[in-house]
Amino acid sequence: MEKAFRFYLNSKAIFFHKGLSLKSSTVDDPKSGYGLFIDPTKFSGEEVNNGTVQLLRIPKLFTFDINTLLALLGDEDEFTSKEQFQRTNNKIKTALREIMEYPGFSRFLTETNLLIIYFMIFQSIFNSYEIPGSIKYYLKNILMNSDVETAMDTIEDLATDYGHYPQIFGLQETLKLFKDLFLNLLNVNDIKHLYSAIISRCLEIPEKSGTKGQEFTVHSTLVPVLDFANHENTRKNAYFDIDPANNDVLLLLNADVVQERGANSVEVFISYTPTDNLFSMLLTYGFAPDFKGYPQFWTVSLDRSFLRDYNGLDLNAELRTFYKWLHVNPVVSLVKHEHNGQVRWFINDTTPKFDEILLPFIPPLGDARIARWAYDSACHLMFAKMHCLVNPETKEHAAMIAEKYRSLIQDRELNGDDFINLPPLAWSLRFKDTKSGCMLQRHMNSEEAIAELQREQRQDAAETRSRFVDFFRSFLKYRKSRITKLTSNSNVTSALFAQELEIIDDLATAIDKSSTIFFSDLNVVLDVEPSTFPPLRFLHDHMEISEKTEKPVRKCEDPASYTSGAFTDFFEDETNQYVAFFGND
Repeated sequence: MEKAFRFYLNSKAIFFHKGLSLKSSTVDDPKSGYGLFIDPTKFSGEEVNNGTVQLLRIPKLFTFDINTLLALLGDEDEFTSKEQFQRTNNKIKTALREIMEYPGFSRFLTETNLLIIYFMIFQSIFNSYEIPGSIKYYLKNILMNSDVETAMDTIEDLATDYGHYPQIFGLQETLKLFKDLFLNLLNVNDIKHLYSAIISRCLEIPEKSGTKGQEFTVHSTLVPVLDFANHENTRKNAYFDIDPANNDVLLLLNADVVQERGANSVEVFISYTPTDNLFSMLLTYGFAPDFKGYPQFWTVSLDRSFLRDYNGLDLNAELRTFYKWLHVNPVVSLVKHEHNGQVRWFINDTTPKFDEILLPFIPPLGDARIARWAYDSACHLMFAKMHCLVNPETKEHAAMIAEKYRSLIQDRELNGDDFINLPPLAWSLRFKDTKSGCMLQRHMNSEEAIAELQREQRQDAAETRSRFVDFFRSFLKYRKSRITKLTSNSNVTSALFAQELEIIDDLATAIDKSSTIFFSDLNVVLDVEPSTFPPLRFLHDHMEISEKTEKPVRKCEDPASYTSGAFTDFFEDETNQYVAFFGND
């Protein structure tokens, strides 16, 4: 890497501050490698007084995003002859056309994945075809020469214990795509290495999109030299930006660093991401920063099998099924924070989505202890009844329509998707009407249910949380039993296991000792919020069956004999609410 650094240092196109150099990073991680450093003695007083100092200026065409790659490939001057220019471009166009025809490719078509695909094409053809020199140099001396390890390198092993995390599932699908696309062109190790090298170096670089106004677009971009700068939110002393006049990428140093450190060498730190989401950082960069007073996050993706088998609630169906029908993403945000001189993990109940997670834990209502939620195992008949009401001409086929809904609902409940994209007619919420005081029930989505419960102004919030804590304690015990043995010897796997075990032991101890476990109880306002995991939505061919009992097959009865009033007091209102669904069915 030192040789590559000197190569760019000698380039007349890139501006280097004379006080900038490359050394072994001070980050306490064996994979941190090199970092950028400044010598404070080589900065003038005028520079320091300006507030920021320009350390690097990298011309737009020296960076690599989709637009610059196309510009380089479209420039005949980048090739030794017109014939070589045409030959290479024809080869790349043919390869891209075949890639675009891959079944289901569109759902993988992100800007970052397309950038990776281009470099995989370059890697597969550079021995036989000419490619622009700047691309070839970066590919051979930076990307293929990087000592980097991310989750992609051991994705098969990680999927054993973390396959319910959407990032892991996404990596599995992405690797399968790349293996299929580059079959017999690249070996699997090269595919994994290129993916890891690019994904860990990509920065979201803005670009002014017009000559007038302040409109900018953001592109996944590889930036030579700048990608030597390491991440550290608590020691951040520099940031990257662009010159709007020409879209050059700039590395700017906070000038006060020069004044504070005197003659001592200082490592340059930027921020890859404003929040330390440890799980995501371990997967993408292969490391997780140490805690240094800055909030850190871990988003727990709840094991779907655990949700199916959990029986600690007064639900007459599975918790997994409840969350699927009500579109509740089964994730829980955790935050690491210092409290009373102790660094601990807390359940981050300040996120807007946490109320959704709590919905099934609402305690029974009143002295009669009436269960708040009721599951209708014959909800396919509710669907059929509404369908025939909206479409009167179909009444004579009601039994056949009910059977179709029965099959559809069973498939949706058992597949691996987190959301069932149907009207939420399987679960009813029992509530007390604030005007009449009567007990009512209605089918609701999660937003409607939360709003209704808030209107009740119930005093059982503490019991709701207590029931959730019991559930979460059981989950922690379950997870610990699942990750007692490493599935591989990789650094990423070891770090993931160690971090999750720390979280499990910390929270389990706090629960057992009745210590504070909810972040809101600290009365601290977070300056940053964690990003949320998306729900799993692409496992249509994956059927989930409980480890304890198989899902019973619904009997298809006559819709005419079905009594809707057993589960809702608002049948007509609900039919009108979902008329568009049934009318387009």
